Amino acid sequence: MAITDDQLIKAGIDTGLLAQPEIDELRIKSRRERTPILGKVLAEYRIPLSALHRALAQEQGLPFVDLQHAQINTVLTKKMPASLVHRKMLLAIILDGEDLLVTGDPHDRNGTESARRLMGRDLPVVMADPAQLQLMVKRQLANSAIVQAQSGSQESTETDLIELLDRILRDAYLNRSSDVHFMAEDDGLRVRFRVDGKLTDYPLESDISMAAGLISRVKVLAGLDIAEQRMPQDGGFTYYLGPPVDLEFNIRVATAPIRHGERITMRLLGQESSDLTLTDLGFLEADLAAFQEAIRKPYGMILLTGPTGSGKSTTLFAALQEINAADINIMTVENPIEYVIDGVSQIQTGPKINFADALRSLLRHDPDVLMVGEIRDAETADVAVKAAMTGHMVFSTLHTNNAVSAVTRLVDIGCEPFLIGSTMTAVIAQRLVRRLCRHCAQPRAATEEELALLGREVAVEIYEPVGCAVCQGQGFRGRLGLFETLWFDEKLARLVARGADEETLEASAGSRLKFMWQDGCEKVVRGLTTLDEVKNVALFKQIQKATVT
Repeated sequence: MAITDDQLIKAGIDTGLLAQPEIDELRIKSRRERTPILGKVLAEYRIPLSALHRALAQEQGLPFVDLQHAQINTVLTKKMPASLVHRKMLLAIILDGEDLLVTGDPHDRNGTESARRLMGRDLPVVMADPAQLQLMVKRQLANSAIVQAQSGSQESTETDLIELLDRILRDAYLNRSSDVHFMAEDDGLRVRFRVDGKLTDYPLESDISMAAGLISRVKVLAGLDIAEQRMPQDGGFTYYLGPPVDLEFNIRVATAPIRHGERITMRLLGQESSDLTLTDLGFLEADLAAFQEAIRKPYGMILLTGPTGSGKSTTLFAALQEINAADINIMTVENPIEYVIDGVSQIQTGPKINFADALRSLLRHDPDVLMVGEIRDAETADVAVKAAMTGHMVFSTLHTNNAVSAVTRLVDIGCEPFLIGSTMTAVIAQRLVRRLCRHCAQPRAATEEELALLGREVAVEIYEPVGCAVCQGQGFRGRLGLFETLWFDEKLARLVARGADEETLEASAGSRLKFMWQDGCEKVVRGLTTLDEVKNVALFKQIQKATVT
């Protein structure tokens, strides 16, 4: 007997993944709309189907394994009839040197006992992602009569690429993926999701023709030339996921030629734009208060710095949401427009208009707040700085490694130091780290080495990831920002105007400068992330200075 939707939902409630009152409300909506309850649950909680299967495994006391790191034990699997393997979704695998029996239904005791008896081995029973398991079973039985008969009836109709792309993007959304990678390989298409900064493979069985068709489908949607396969192209499109998700978001597309054809990277933008706030980003209380004060000043410049994908645009969007009101005229220049903000005039640059021209034009529209997506050249920097001087609040981003180097970067671009000193309000460098799952993180005493890195002399508890159904076994769920904040005052402004170097500014900033390592260590002690995550993004120079002070 196959696993029912009610069994999966019950397991989700029992493990804390789902809440009973919300499920009761969803059942009422499901009956009223005559839609499947499982789909509404997945969309409401934004979780993939595998999360509920992991919850079921946790409820049954079975391990849940990742089949990406496993290989089929062909010797043991062949001892089972193909019909049993196909019907019961049973497979013998080797994972970390151990033989295991993967089952698709933990309630089917007869099936697992039959498999053990046929193999002559009492293998431990585990569960896995049903999509991964189905794909491995199909590959194992590729030459069997059962699969040939089944695939023979399916090959008569062409693969519905529209439906396939919709399924991939829907699963990407449910997995909270920020990017989707399509890469043509010699045997088909490899699809990967970037979830919380880490790439994971998406289970998909495809051939070369399907890979080419799916890539062409994306290029058509993005307005790209499908005949051009030897040059990189950039584009984008708006995609709508139908009920029960019922969401529209923008997708930025980039293509590149590779050995076996093309690869496509899709960045999913603005998935949570409606309810994102500064509090959600991970600011600590003092930094949040200082940032909220800075963005409400009548004029000046606030820069967000960091590499691509560090959340700069998201922070700027949350800041604009914070101050957006009927009595303030907010205008932005972006490429592309990542978040749509109600009541804000947003311009997207293109072949006919660049950042500097758009910004210069916006100054004639009586703005109170201007947001420039990125300062890329001397002309844009000059217009932005002069806009801040003439009584506007300007938000923008810059690519630098830390907060203080933003000043020297503007000077290198061509801005006059006295203009920077008189306009700069704050510089915030940021990176993203994975947030510990609050359901399964476990505390432990920090070691002496960890205490030294944390700059603590007394014993403290830190937390480490474990893995549960809520975080899908990762130990982490979501991401938060680590921030290096530099708040300008008159003293720092005078130093910048005189052309002071980075070392002088750091030495003179005092409490106005908080290093990213310090911010990360405080979040480690609070149980928000781990020390290893902080080490991955904080520079050694910052570690040294933060632990000395």
